[in-house]
Amino acid sequence: MMNDLPRVAQRERRPRVLLDGPYGKANLGDNAIAYCMGRFLQRNGVDVTFSCIDPEYVERTIGGTAIPMLDLRRFEIAPLKAMSEFDAVIIGGGQQLKEYRVPNPLFGMFARVCHMAAAARRHNIPFVAWSVGMDWPLSPLARLMARHYLGHRNTTLILRDRQSFERITQLLEGKECQILQNKDAVFMIPSLLSKSAAAGSERWASRGRRLLICPGVMPEGAYPLTRLVEICIEASNCGYEVLGWHSEVRSNYDFKVREMAAWSSIPGFRWLPPDPIDTDEVAELIRSASVVITTRMHPAIIAVSQGVAAYGIAINGKMRSVFNELTMPYADSSGLTALTFADILHQDFRLCFERATAFGREAEQGGMRVLDAIPRHKLSTVQRLSEECE
Repeated sequence: MMNDLPRVAQRERRPRVLLDGPYGKANLGDNAIAYCMGRFLQRNGVDVTFSCIDPEYVERTIGGTAIPMLDLRRFEIAPLKAMSEFDAVIIGGGQQLKEYRVPNPLFGMFARVCHMAAAARRHNIPFVAWSVGMDWPLSPLARLMARHYLGHRNTTLILRDRQSFERITQLLEGKECQILQNKDAVFMIPSLLSKSAAAGSERWASRGRRLLICPGVMPEGAYPLTRLVEICIEASNCGYEVLGWHSEVRSNYDFKVREMAAWSSIPGFRWLPPDPIDTDEVAELIRSASVVITTRMHPAIIAVSQGVAAYGIAINGKMRSVFNELTMPYADSSGLTALTFADILHQDFRLCFERATAFGREAEQGGMRVLDAIPRHKLSTVQRLSEECE
């Protein structure tokens, strides 16, 4: 009789999730997202497998297991084959709700997200988009795909900015999915750094005042870069060591700026090696600076989250939105004519630091909502011993 059987001891097994995103060597901001999300989940008892652009790099710099991300153009379907092994699928960070340049149902980030959502639903597991942004307007095809694939009860969408939240709420009106807004997961970085990174290393130690300039290609071409060179010369004349660094390490992208302005005219200036470095090193490097000037969002977030003064150069509306929300001092790339280094030093960054700290707490709350969406399973003693023997 069933009631006569001995009770089987049970315990909770660690959930297994697939964390998917464009992580790899090229964009150190995306890597910081993977680092923060992966660390947060692991510290909360979740086993993480990354689905990414460069699995070897992610395994080496972040840890854990990684597989190639879904790419139908190259017939790479490893995530779909492995889906049954996981308790949830998480699309992690970035502007991933972004269409391919030619709207289509197969290629590009938006289409990939929809295919991952469809696979999660087929396997009856939760699908979570965590701290993502959405481009607008979307084509009629993308709007149709969003309502078909992202509106189901198993789906939780956590948007990282107000505009994306409002747009997708309107787009998915009447659907059963849960839609939330939260902050970028990278705001959690001070609490997630390894002990060695938090303590700092000799490699990035600063002997005095340091300006870290992180320039990227700008819509106006060479002129704003020439102005940044002049600002750096002023900083050097004020006794600052000036270092150049790129968080986007693609040779045909931000590296172009090296030939677009006379950086060698800055006294003592040098470019840091373009080799991709892990997020611990990125945080240490940025923390070693007295001031950061950047055209990129995540170097700014990593700086102010660690109490380092960051001045933004906004090249688009997304950047303006982030800087305004942070109350971070910035200038538009088209408006650098009168800007001086003295102007930057005279800015008050205290409110920005306070906002970053508050955003870090909000980002952690968003992480807790992700944990709430992940099912917890009980393992019997027999199951546990079987898994441990495998």
